[in-house]
This record gives sequence, structure tokens and C-alpha cells, in this order.
Amino acid sequence: MITMSPASSNINSTDLDYYCTETPTVAIIWCVLGVLCACVGIPASVWLLWVLVQRQRSGTSNDIYVVNLTVMDLFYNVGTAPSMINYIAFRNHAFVLLDEILYSFSAIGRPLFMTCMCMDCFMAVVYPITYMKMKRYRYRLLSCAAVWGITPCIGTINAFIWYSPIPGALYWLLVPTIAICDLAILYTLRKPDPSGRSDVHPQKQRALQTITNSFVMTLVCYLPLMAMGPFLRLMPASDQVKFCVISLLVYIAPLLGGIIMPLLQLHSLGRLRGLLYCTRDSGSSEQPDQQL
Repeated sequence: MITMSPASSNINSTDLDYYCTETPTVAIIWCVLGVLCACVGIPASVWLLWVLVQRQRSGTSNDIYVVNLTVMDLFYNVGTAPSMINYIAFRNHAFVLLDEILYSFSAIGRPLFMTCMCMDCFMAVVYPITYMKMKRYRYRLLSCAAVWGITPCIGTINAFIWYSPIPGALYWLLVPTIAICDLAILYTLRKPDPSGRSDVHPQKQRALQTITNSFVMTLVCYLPLMAMGPFLRLMPASDQVKFCVISLLVYIAPLLGGIIMPLLQLHSLGRLRGLLYCTRDSGSSEQPDQQL
């Protein structure tokens, strides 16, 4: 996915080689990683979406935020490979503008949905009585509709307005909110049970896994972006180096987010565990044949 179009960069774009023809090494690595992430992220997102839909039909889950986040990750992963091919081979500027909007699904939509998930868990864990009185389904639908409306709008702004401060401002607002919220939930869930029981309730264990996944995603994918914003201008390097080396290295993190989140969710649902067992069983069954 084209993550650093001239419209979204934080550096001076005058006479800037956007396609990094003079320093192509990092750009090529970035494109190869993008294609590999898409190859893993698409089947992982489809698998996770199928599992979530099955759970919703059976009534065992009603996590609308995770479903919407998975759909958004799927759109992002589907657009990654064509975007990288266009960046390397065709270099169509119109596709780059469209790609900037698609990239907002990862850069803007994902942290917005993660914030919604975090706040929902925060209310359920820290203020359970107030949470039970709320019309949860209605405000969840409204929150999802708002995220789907805001995300492409910000992507469009980034595609046409130079030096847009909106993404950086959102990171500085959303990332600390997610981190503080996750830590508050973890602290509450880790408190000893008043009855003295030492075992962890399965529902509480699932909440712990969800919050841990959210915290890992925040640190891996968005902390580098948040840190790059204020320091990129201060770095003693040319604009071309900032654009084609430093920025592209930092923007590898959102690429990884397209596979980290679905894989973490599949692991928390116990699906990867079964896949590993099948792999081990097939490997052990092949050993006697090899010895013969």
C-alpha cells in the first residue's frame, strides 16, 4: 500500500523523487514485504471473518467491532499487492490517489476501531453496572458507521492536501487513549477475586486476550508512526533520504498490522492451535515412512 504519497508526507516535497529511483533499496524491500504481508493477511482475514460470522450465527459472540475491523483489514490487504505493483512498474498517479484512500483503512480506520473496542471493554470491566444499562447495540452501530464515514474522508484529505496534520493529531489522541485504556482494564482484571478464588473466569480470560492483542498492535504498528512525526523534520538528512529510507522503514509497521491483528484474533479463538496440532500430527505420521 502506498503509505507515503506526497500528499501525506511530513517533509518538503519540492523536487522530491516520490518513486525513489535513485535510492530504490528500501522501497523494493518495502514492496516485497507488502506483497508477502498481503499473501498472508488475505487468507487470515477471510478465515477470521468466517469464524466470526459463524460465532455470530450460533449466538456465542456479538463483537461487531472485531467483524468491522476484520473487513477493513481485508480491504487493506486486498489493495496492497496491486498498489506495490503500481509503485514499482506502472506508476499511475490516479491509482496512487485512490490508494491513499485505501491506505486510510489501516492508518486511520484500524486505530479508530481499536479505540472503540478498548472503550467498550473499559466500560464493561470498570463500570459494569453503567455498561449493562446502556443500549450497547445501538451505540456500537453508530460508532461503526462513524468510523466507516470518517476513514475515507481523512484518506481523501490526505490525497489532495499537502502536510495534512490530521493523521498525526489522531495518533497522538488515539494511541495514548488505547494504551491508558488497556492498562486500566488489565489492572482491573488482574485484581484478586473477592471470594478468594485463584482461577480465572473464561470470559475474563478472553477479555485479557483481547486487550493484550490491542496493546501489542498499538505498540508495534502505531508507536513508530507517532514517534516519527515530530522528529522527522529535526533529523540531519536530506528530504530524499527522509522520504525514501526513514519514512518507508517506519511505514513497514502498518503493513505488519494487516497480518498481526487477524493472526492474534485467530490465536485467541483457538484456531491456530488446532492448525499447529494438525501440522504436528502430519509430521509425526510421516516419520515412520521416512525411516522405512
